Amino acid sequence: MGVTLSKYFIIVTMFTATPEFGTDLFIFHQENDTQQQCLDRLNANPDKYMWAAFENFQGRLKPEKAFCVKGELVQEILDGNIINKGS
Repeated sequence: MGVTLSKYFIIVTMFTATPEFGTDLFIFHQENDTQQQCLDRLNANPDKYMWAAFENFQGRLKPEKAFCVKGELVQEILDGNIINKGS
């Protein structure tokens, strides 16, 4: 997935039994020009995004929360450069 760093993307975090080992995410490919555009799209139909994430994990994991994040963070996630600063 080529990410435009200046755009915003919807991601859904999934509930996991062992969050200390990481959190599963579903990242939507649709780019949004601004954070507000992303939030408007998400808030217009949040169930659509939660259901798509649920189906992607074939019902094994349940969606927890949805966020709009900048492409820079999405790229860090895809590159595996995220560090859990809570531990």
